[in-house]
Amino acid sequence: STDPAAALFKAISLANVDHISEALQVLSTFSLQLDASVAAIKASIHIHNDCQVVDREAVSHLEDTLRDKLRNARTAKSLYLESLYLYLIGENEEAISAAESSVKIESNSPKVLALLGWLNFDSKKVRIAARYFAQALQDKENSDAALGELHCINPLEGLARINKLVVRHPREMVPIIYKIELLLSTRQWELLADSLLRAAGIDSTNLSVLQIQALKLVIDGKYEECIAIIEKLHTEIEQQEPRAWWLFLENVSLFSRVCGGNLMLYSCLERYAKSALRVCTIKGSPKVLLEIGHFYYLWGKQMFTTGVNEIDVREKLKLAESTLRRAANSDESTRSLVFLIMIELVNTDTIKKQVYDQLDVLSGLGVEKDNPEFLLAKILARTITDQDSIVQLLDKAVTAQQNKSSISKYGVSYLITLDPQFLVDIAVAYPKSKLGEKHRIRVLMLVVETIPGFVNASLDLGRAHLSLGQLEEALNIFEHVASVDSSNPHGYLLQAQIYIMKGDFDKGRDLLELGLSNNLQVMEFPLYHRLQANVAKSNNDDNLVITELKQAITMNKGKNMLSQEELSEAYLDLSDAYMRTNKKKEAAEAIKEARELLSGTDDNSIVTIAQARLSLTNGDIRGALSLLSSIPKGDPSYIQAQKEKAEIFLKELQDGLGYTQCYQALVEADPSTDNLTMLADAYMNIQEPELAIQTYEKAMGMNANDKLSCKLARIFVKCHQYSKAIKAYKNSGEEGSLELAELLLKLNQPEKAEQALANLPLSKKAITLAKIYEKLNDFPRAIVMLREATSMQTAADPEWSAKLYRQMAVYCTSQRDYKEAIDLYKRALQYTPNDSSLQIALVKLYMQVDDWTNCDETCKAILAKEPENEPALLTTADLALRRVDLPAAMSSFSSILDRRPDYWVALARLIEVCRRCDRLDSALPYLQLAKEKSGGHTSPGLSYCQGLYEWYKGDTQAAVASFNSARTDSEWGPQAVYNMIEMALGQSGNINGAATAHRLLAELKPRGEDEENTIGLVEGFIRLATGDKSEIERAIIDFTSLANSEFLRVGASLGLATGYAEQNQIARAKAVLKRIAKLPWSLEEADYLERCWLMLAEIYINNGAQQAAQAQELLQRVIIHNRSCIKAFTLLATLATKENNYQKAGEHYRQAWHLSGESDPSLGYKLGFTQLKSKQYADAIATCQRVLQLHPDYPKIRKDILEKALPRLRT
Repeated sequence: STDPAAALFKAISLANVDHISEALQVLSTFSLQLDASVAAIKASIHIHNDCQVVDREAVSHLEDTLRDKLRNARTAKSLYLESLYLYLIGENEEAISAAESSVKIESNSPKVLALLGWLNFDSKKVRIAARYFAQALQDKENSDAALGELHCINPLEGLARINKLVVRHPREMVPIIYKIELLLSTRQWELLADSLLRAAGIDSTNLSVLQIQALKLVIDGKYEECIAIIEKLHTEIEQQEPRAWWLFLENVSLFSRVCGGNLMLYSCLERYAKSALRVCTIKGSPKVLLEIGHFYYLWGKQMFTTGVNEIDVREKLKLAESTLRRAANSDESTRSLVFLIMIELVNTDTIKKQVYDQLDVLSGLGVEKDNPEFLLAKILARTITDQDSIVQLLDKAVTAQQNKSSISKYGVSYLITLDPQFLVDIAVAYPKSKLGEKHRIRVLMLVVETIPGFVNASLDLGRAHLSLGQLEEALNIFEHVASVDSSNPHGYLLQAQIYIMKGDFDKGRDLLELGLSNNLQVMEFPLYHRLQANVAKSNNDDNLVITELKQAITMNKGKNMLSQEELSEAYLDLSDAYMRTNKKKEAAEAIKEARELLSGTDDNSIVTIAQARLSLTNGDIRGALSLLSSIPKGDPSYIQAQKEKAEIFLKELQDGLGYTQCYQALVEADPSTDNLTMLADAYMNIQEPELAIQTYEKAMGMNANDKLSCKLARIFVKCHQYSKAIKAYKNSGEEGSLELAELLLKLNQPEKAEQALANLPLSKKAITLAKIYEKLNDFPRAIVMLREATSMQTAADPEWSAKLYRQMAVYCTSQRDYKEAIDLYKRALQYTPNDSSLQIALVKLYMQVDDWTNCDETCKAILAKEPENEPALLTTADLALRRVDLPAAMSSFSSILDRRPDYWVALARLIEVCRRCDRLDSALPYLQLAKEKSGGHTSPGLSYCQGLYEWYKGDTQAAVASFNSARTDSEWGPQAVYNMIEMALGQSGNINGAATAHRLLAELKPRGEDEENTIGLVEGFIRLATGDKSEIERAIIDFTSLANSEFLRVGASLGLATGYAEQNQIARAKAVLKRIAKLPWSLEEADYLERCWLMLAEIYINNGAQQAAQAQELLQRVIIHNRSCIKAFTLLATLATKENNYQKAGEHYRQAWHLSGESDPSLGYKLGFTQLKSKQYADAIATCQRVLQLHPDYPKIRKDILEKALPRLRT
């Protein structure tokens, strides 16, 4: 080349790879050129001086020549070339001086201005550099200045500009490589992947592209895919730059620090290490030796950590030691000495005295000021024991790493300088204390944010969160681990552990199964069996608990051992399982084995707790208390021991004072926030809210936090101190905001409740906000808001998404939009397909729209998975009832009650079905069984069922007493009150009955529009019962309005028809009833519809024989649905009487008389009369005697029937 600038680049490059002769030959061509001679001669002198053996004669000749040249005036180009040479050898200050002199001669030279830009940029003078690049860009073709300017501006702005260059030069590699570097620095991973593909399409052997391709895969944790790229990169360096030792070294430095300790990658990187050692120059040798020694140290340490055989570990550490000793001999830096110490500390169980001596020597040299590795070495060697000092030194080391890396953008240089692997080593060294864990989290968060695929760092981060009880944060981390590496067993095991800790055993079991399906080695982890034991315990399968715990203890060896604490807890649970299965001998043996294994450790006291539990099982309460009292203050199990003592005092001795004294002892030993909180909770458990409040306030004074504020607010709520509760909630963050809104909603302040949620994201407040809109009767707004919230949810939180869809379905149901509600329930089931409560809700909706097929199929699907699912069994029975298959319904409800006698909903349904089957007495054994099950305690549900049975039996007084017992209950109270109102109104127009009914109705507090309308309906019937004309008129107006409601149409029509009948407008009543009579029977409106049929039938009967058939059909319809309807049989008897068919009339009256319990004298009279007419004199006499026995003051039957039947019987 005839370009002197290019020649300088070439010559310096050749010299860097020890091609001295070739470099000098390139420069000799330009030594005689006017403008290039000074730069060429200076470069030649520099190259000679860097040789191991310096040619002094040649240097002397060159220096003489240089002096001659310098006597001549310098040109701008000459100064530019000199500046370029100085820049290439790293002498930036001198280079800037030469370039500035060149600019003074020729102020507008784009090349010089661009060079000044790079010189200032490398000196961290970015603003000055940017100014020079801008001046150089007056020549728009100056790509060097264009790239320089991109380095000086914001990366995002730089991307916009580089894109223009990429478009202008689509086949050029320089713009696209710089774009790749910018995308990497801004961590735009998807765009980076696209650009890497494009670059590889242009030149698949480009070294920069291959390096960043490999780096991207490592960042993603895709180590196996990365290996092929790294091997290809090595091959290409060997072919393209075989003497460029720094390229080999850079890749060793980069990938060994970011690969997460992957042993396959270390093995692959060894080729780079050997190549760097083979081709490195004398000048580069110390740096190479130091880095390669460090590489072998990292490899050996990782082998030791992962449990690789000792021979391989020693081999790698020996290589590291020998390489670092060579580095120490050739380099004044103390880093190699520090790494030699670190090698000795790989196994901290055996620290040699010489390590302490070496640390002392280095401390004397002031090494720790700028050497983070040295700080870590001192801590690993346990020369510092004070935890606060350890935390401070490690923080100092982290800060040093961050400061060094902050001068670079995210990329190769940044990652090498930051050294994520070293940060992980620092994080591991933090003390295992609350303070240590918090600082460990901060460091590991930095690592995981920098390298998301660094699985080991993620696992350590998750465990740190777990140790602090931050379950959600830990869970998110472990889910991330499973997404990065689906075969990693730790991600699944630790997720399962968290769900089990939260009590979600089904989710925990599913994760264990998922982990096993992805990696069968999961079964080789003791933790797997420990967690399976927890799941088995939740299912009350103690035999499986014992099997799994024994397996966990047997397998507890190797690198995946349980921690000492986990092992002690496993023994504790094993002894508990033996006790629960009455295997006390085996429990004692397990405790003995644990005692031997854990003797002398901090967890030995766990064995004492197990022994105390065994004593308690044997009835030795005092012995158990004595054992627990033997655990001293300061012991790790002291808190648990005090808790167990407290439970014994409370449950076994019913000693509230002893119970709270245990928690007071905890506070005396350590008046921490946690212990004060436990004492406050204890006060609440013995109903001492005032003491609880005082204790919580004391805890708040020590360490106010959101959780404590929330607890305090809850106690204020329990004490009905709502203003204080609101104040406490306002100081309790997001959780408090939600609960504050709930409280304000209960206090009927929906607008304030909405304000309390203002600062929360929609994803968190959606359900509560929906309840607020519900309170405001703004269901459309609630549905729109919930739909918006579902659009924000992802598959990562399926349960929350299902909850949102469920709530929308509930609102759509309330708005009678059943089709949409069904679709929404189905959407919810897509997120949580095993949620049987959602399926039950869907079944009820199918039932509501008379979709019997889907209803039946869904119930069968539920029972196929859960044969004992009570709501599904109840719904199946309900389905039979709605289909009017009364025998099947009775059988289904009976089978449910055989399984669970105190299932009040099923018992109430059975009584209803038995009544409709005219087999009410069949319900009595189940009622008696429920009473026995309740053990003398009468629950509201039992009282309601008792009242229902007594009402249907005709014992009104007893029914009222039973319903009265249930009337204050939130679940059974409203229906009990409605039944009492119905009984009061049954007193045939008695005004006192109407007054009683009105007083009862006033007790009901409607929740929503439907309940308000139902109360309005009942109020209308009460108005009718008064018999007052104005009240009847008002009732008719109300019923007319309510008749438009689909939900209340039948009841309102009955009331309307009754009102018209009271006004003698029989034709209008008949018209209303005829419209309703065509509707299908439904359980919800059964009573009202049957009464409509009866009233219409009575009208037909009164109209004469021409409508007798229609009346007969309606009455038979009533009896099909309700075989105990007295009035239906009475009207059938009336029809038969009108037809002079007294025998048939007598049969109907006999059934009505039987259904009334033979208590209604008027029915007895009618029965006796038809028996007399049909010449059944003996039966007539018996009926009269029964009536007179119960009602002696009913003489009419004696005169009209008995006195006529007796003589006829004689004749």
